[in-house]
Amino acid sequence: MVEKKLRVVHYINQFYAQIGGEEAADVGISVREEAVGPGQLLNQLLGERGEVVRTVICGDNHIAENLEIVVPQVVVLVNEAEPDLFIAGPGFNAGRYGLACGAVTAAVYKQLKIPSVTGLYAENPGVDLYSGLAYIIGIHNSARRMGEDISKIVRFALKLVDSEPIGYGSEEGYLGTGPVRSVDYSVSGAKRAVNMALDKFYGRPFNTEVPMPQHELIPPSQLTKPLKKAKVALVSDGGLVPKGNPDQMVPVNSQKFGVYSITGKDSLAAEDYEVRHQGYNNAFVLENPNRLVPVDVLRRLEKEGLIGKLADRFYTTAGVMTSMENCKKFGQEIAALLREDQVDAVILTST
Repeated sequence: MVEKKLRVVHYINQFYAQIGGEEAADVGISVREEAVGPGQLLNQLLGERGEVVRTVICGDNHIAENLEIVVPQVVVLVNEAEPDLFIAGPGFNAGRYGLACGAVTAAVYKQLKIPSVTGLYAENPGVDLYSGLAYIIGIHNSARRMGEDISKIVRFALKLVDSEPIGYGSEEGYLGTGPVRSVDYSVSGAKRAVNMALDKFYGRPFNTEVPMPQHELIPPSQLTKPLKKAKVALVSDGGLVPKGNPDQMVPVNSQKFGVYSITGKDSLAAEDYEVRHQGYNNAFVLENPNRLVPVDVLRRLEKEGLIGKLADRFYTTAGVMTSMENCKKFGQEIAALLREDQVDAVILTST
């Protein structure tokens, strides 16, 4: 008896659909009744087990800026294809794409009750938001090892389809807790906790039922001179840029930071600045840019002798959905510039 092929729906962004790059990131939802881009590799790896019967495509900007509207639309398009399995991405370390992959995978799993999987790099912002709501396989940070990463996704997806027991993420390769899973409550929580503690004490293998994220600990810096002699700089991830956005800063998933002169300015004038940052109400900043980059206050403190000097430049980027990789890179590069400028202290403002 020939086994019926699984019907698979695949979600990808405009880049992997070969519609375009950033210039096409605002395109809306479209559908193709075939495998597209990475979906062709999915078909190869699924073999006789399944076939991509529909590809749902959406521009990264369009979905990231309209999650509450677009994600339900994607779920409807997935449901129309009557799938047995849903796969999104993989989204690697792409901020907006990872956010979309996590959001649609979680929504499809919750609403359609079908096996649903995506793959993201561990530092993708989509992991923090959706690893407790969806199965997110941990993969590499770029598409260089696409075949290996999609193979991991397919292997896990087929376990879901076949209703095989799913272990903890450390065993199966998914990040975080995954969606709510069944626990054997025939053994009480107290006994499970004691058994886990004993396993840890005696060096036996164990897994926590509630894995916690591990964040890098950064020790605080020490000011090496009195504040009244210190040179202070302003750094912001709130996206304040000169009017006209001369460096073409993007409002999400930042690829660079800007450095702008405030030499001779006692305050920042509203007509000279704009905000390139999504996700917060910037009306007050547009009305008075000093609320985000407080040049006015620091100049007053400088004149009163409470600080030594305000640095002649401020540094800015948009923090929203920016990859951890880029955040670290920006921080290191800004720190190097601050050292060159002999800055002693920094006030970092955010949204």
